[in-house]
Amino acid sequence: MDAAQIAGLNCLRLMNETTAVALAYGIYKQDLPAPEEKARNVVFVDLGHSGYQTSVCAFNKGKLKVLATACDQLLGGKDFDGVLVNHFCEEFGKKYKLDVKSKPRALVRLYQECEKLKKLMSANSSDLPLNIECFMNDIDVSAHLNRGQFEEMCVDILTRVEPPLQSLLEQAKLKKEDVYAVEIVGGASRIPAVKERISKFFGKELSTTLNADEAVARGCALQVHYAKLLQLVSTCFCICLSGECITR
Repeated sequence: MDAAQIAGLNCLRLMNETTAVALAYGIYKQDLPAPEEKARNVVFVDLGHSGYQTSVCAFNKGKLKVLATACDQLLGGKDFDGVLVNHFCEEFGKKYKLDVKSKPRALVRLYQECEKLKKLMSANSSDLPLNIECFMNDIDVSAHLNRGQFEEMCVDILTRVEPPLQSLLEQAKLKKEDVYAVEIVGGASRIPAVKERISKFFGKELSTTLNADEAVARGCALQVHYAKLLQLVSTCFCICLSGECITR
């Protein structure tokens, strides 16, 4: 709320991210079970830049119920970026005798380049270059890294992927076989090692029907849209009850 006020926005309602993602998933689904039938359980895994949220929701036509949520608020894409930054700080220190962390501007540039490299490694398993011109003291730096090496450096971070998923199923009192689909969203969910661990945990292929970057914002926008429609219908209904029914 404070952030919205500082930005000059009039925040009327707060919406949980996991609920927004579930709404974005189910709002246009035409093949959901009828209300009297057994609900379809879908797990949503949202690994963004600075947070990791999971939820399991039960879907019927016209009905959405959040069964459980679990999270690791300290895990996100920034942690993978940090591993790369620390690696290259050490490498550049040995190779070029540079103390990168002593220069905030250079450190920010390195974070930016490491984030780009991380995204490239998600799509390419071969050796990839990292080149920065005039990095520090007019020195150009360069290095190489591949996905396999990156994953080895991130082993400790990757072990934190499964615990929230296990907690999620325990809270919802569900078995892995009860899960119909697993939807992944969030920029860091594109990391192959992350997808592999989630897929292996549930024993099924992951679904990517939602836009990983826009799912939360889209769900919130849909909530606002339908809330306005309901408000309009309610207003028209009240006018009709008062004996002043107006059609336009």
